[in-house]
Amino acid sequence: MLGISTFLRFFLAKIVPITGDEAYFIIWAKHLNYGYYEHPPMIGWVMWLFSFFGNDIFIFRIFPLIVIPLIAIIMVKVLSDIDKNKAFLCGSVFLLSPVSILNVLSVNDVPLILFTFLSGIFFYRAIKTERIFDAMICGFFAGCAFLSKYFAALLVFSLIVFCLFSRNRRVWKLALLSILFSIPLVMVNIIWNYNNCWLNIMFNLFFRNKDASLKFYSVIIFLIEQIFLMTPYLAIVFFKKKFMFFERRKIDLFWFLFITPLIFFFFISFVKNVGLHWMASFYPFFFLLLIYLQPNILIRALKHNLYLSVFIVVSVLVILLVPVETYKSLKKYPQTVMFLKGKELSEQINLNLDGKIPASTGYTESSIFSYYCKKDFVVFGSESRSGRFYDYITDFNLFDGKDFLIVSLDNKDTEKFSKYFKSITVKTIKINGAEFYLISGNGFIFNNYRQLHLTKIYNLYYHPPRWLPVKRNFFKERYLPEKVVF
Repeated sequence: MLGISTFLRFFLAKIVPITGDEAYFIIWAKHLNYGYYEHPPMIGWVMWLFSFFGNDIFIFRIFPLIVIPLIAIIMVKVLSDIDKNKAFLCGSVFLLSPVSILNVLSVNDVPLILFTFLSGIFFYRAIKTERIFDAMICGFFAGCAFLSKYFAALLVFSLIVFCLFSRNRRVWKLALLSILFSIPLVMVNIIWNYNNCWLNIMFNLFFRNKDASLKFYSVIIFLIEQIFLMTPYLAIVFFKKKFMFFERRKIDLFWFLFITPLIFFFFISFVKNVGLHWMASFYPFFFLLLIYLQPNILIRALKHNLYLSVFIVVSVLVILLVPVETYKSLKKYPQTVMFLKGKELSEQINLNLDGKIPASTGYTESSIFSYYCKKDFVVFGSESRSGRFYDYITDFNLFDGKDFLIVSLDNKDTEKFSKYFKSITVKTIKINGAEFYLISGNGFIFNNYRQLHLTKIYNLYYHPPRWLPVKRNFFKERYLPEKVVF
């Protein structure tokens, strides 16, 4: 099963085009830092390490290709103390689950799932062995998980819930020690936020939650997502067994590490759409719980997962092999062409650059074009709350009077950007029926751009709450020095 699942995932990693997030994280790696705009820095560090081996997206995807088998091997090792034969079945079921098969993209969920799992495993070892060292390692990996994504906070919350139910003073001491050893890594992120307007906090708690409202359809979507992640067969078993409450026995910890986030996201789904990947980092604990199911159930689950895995891979292959024009009715057909035909589009862009500063109107587009064109693109005129790391690496002061080539997917951008240049022309190119607009802006007028656009961005995104102490505001210092107060 290890061989079969690795082959299927290797195949997916080779055929799936680079995604916007992956291209964006490659930009992070090119500008190594101890913090970034949307998320903590771990994925940027990982991408930076793999960049030494090449720039092809498959090189970066070696990381998730390694992580999943590693988790499965550790899973078998841990469960072998309970039942060796069933331990291999549990590991095999995990390897052929959607959580594993689809985990081929090099995004920040990959270090999150790895370090969350390792932290839980070492706390389990600490309880068994009563060794302080295991608790210390648990804390270190919890800190690494926190530097991957803020969902790691649910790991610590789950440990606290477990301690409350265990009512064991020794367990509490181990948990507190683990939390203590996670603090140095957590402080890395806090220090970065203190020096950068608390942008991680602002983005994750405020910017992306402005649309939160009561919506029952998102609860249904959340439940469907969990059925898919568990696989339909195991989802039926899970509910029939009353959430496996009576099967948890000696590994209560893993049950709490899975159930607590599941309940949390269930309630969140009443006011916000919960992404399919949000729960993924806690699902290895679900597969650890399968050790107490009967062997015939595990064998049946393995067969179902094998069929489901093949179906997933074939479905992805069909989506990629059908003519691109098949998706012409989609509202975002140009974006679809950009992903599926990124190389062809970028060749056309390179032919029209002629020494101009390359730019696009969104962070996804700029990241994709940077990857295929092998040139550093600028994000121009974007008001999106996402992808604002480009604010850090782009100084528009340096572009005053220069010429731009802005790749746009919307012909209205020509009129929108005309006030930022002395003159402007547009050329339309077609790729598989999708239109892309190459806007040539001659003589960039920086003062206009600062007054009309950058001031608006400052008011939208670079105003942390007054009750949060801020050391620096790079955006004010760079563009609005008259507003800087020290």
